Amino acid sequence: METATSQVRVGVRIRPLTSKESSEGGQAIVTGNAFDHTISLSTKRKFTYDSVFHSNVTQTELYEDLSPPLLDAFLNGYNATVLAYGQTGSGKTYTMGSEAHGNSFDNDENSSLNESDGLIPRFMADIFTMLIRRKEASEKAVLHQS
Repeated sequence: METATSQVRVGVRIRPLTSKESSEGGQAIVTGNAFDHTISLSTKRKFTYDSVFHSNVTQTELYEDLSPPLLDAFLNGYNATVLAYGQTGSGKTYTMGSEAHGNSFDNDENSSLNESDGLIPRFMADIFTMLIRRKEASEKAVLHQS
């Protein structure tokens, strides 16, 4: 019997303070170190993760860091899952994509995406782009063999 392998990676995205939090004198108590993959709460607790994303990371940068192994696995028949977890107001909806608003940014492959689009619309756009490319490559291979 063949044993299945899986790789679970855990990443943390730090949400910036909201304008209300800042105007009320709130201060960030969570700091991240992307180099050593740690999050510190005040100066008392430190946690290590596979990836740490600062509060100023863009949706594009986040996606470009996360997507390659997941898209590759998915398109090769494996399960690929991204799960957003956190308390209310922590940025899950924005990160995953259902808070997408704004102007389109110019990108040859995904020109219909907005800078604020999250992971889900970006994954969907890339999945279909890659499937079309695979189909075209397959058709070219068949034509060259004929």
